[in-house]
Amino acid sequence: MNWFALSLGAAVTQATQFAVVKGRGRELAPLVIVAWTQTVAFIAWLLFFVVSGQRFAAPRETWPAIAASAVLVLGMGGLLARASARGDISVVGPVFALSPIFTVVPDAVLSGTLPSALGWVGLALAVAGTVTLSGGAAGATLRAVFRRTDARDALGAAVILGVLAAVDRWGARALGASSYLLCSHGATAALTTVIVLATAPRRLTASVTPRNLATVVAHGILGVTGTAMQTTALTMAPASYVNAIRRMSAVVAVVLGRALFGEADLGRRLAAALLACAGAVCLLLAH
Repeated sequence: MNWFALSLGAAVTQATQFAVVKGRGRELAPLVIVAWTQTVAFIAWLLFFVVSGQRFAAPRETWPAIAASAVLVLGMGGLLARASARGDISVVGPVFALSPIFTVVPDAVLSGTLPSALGWVGLALAVAGTVTLSGGAAGATLRAVFRRTDARDALGAAVILGVLAAVDRWGARALGASSYLLCSHGATAALTTVIVLATAPRRLTASVTPRNLATVVAHGILGVTGTAMQTTALTMAPASYVNAIRRMSAVVAVVLGRALFGEADLGRRLAAALLACAGAVCLLLAH
């Protein structure tokens, strides 16, 4: 149950991140948000090693995983920040919940892990949850959902996260979660900051106003907390299972979207999110 509790905690932080970006970060460029989030996470893990005295494990054969993680987080974080800022988080959350489907093949290749029969049922329920987002016949439903820019961005982020979860599982098991996270966050922060400085330095400067700084630091603290819980869970259970439980953030996102921003169609979106959660329960029972 430890991996389940950690993944569930990560789900709550994920949904809160959606709300922070939509409520306070709409004017910030997506890559600026990613750069700050990863920088805050890197500093947090650096402080962890200083305070705890835990020995840092130098990466050797895990460098490919760290490099891949940096690129994947850059793409996923940018798409997710844009979707959260410009769209409905009650749509972004359930569509993003599809990511466990895209974890199965990479996790099988890297860690030799496949879902059980009940696990496949859980993944199918996650798909059903997304189809339920707009009602009607299945073909029309999918077309209706993915005509939305926020849904397409969330789907792109879900595909990237599916691969990222498998990469992180392999890297964390090989190096240890703490050392791996310090390296991956540091690499991502450096890569994203260089890109932002080269393409939009004024947007980075604008992010250091008191209000914006509070927003990106809060988003970063939520991010490092959620990622720490998820990565630790990945050392205990298959990546597709952990990823699915974290996607229970869809339910929280639907509720927050209605409560904070008055987003419409609560009933259908909540039903979609709950289907994804039913899939998560199946994955829990399957492990």
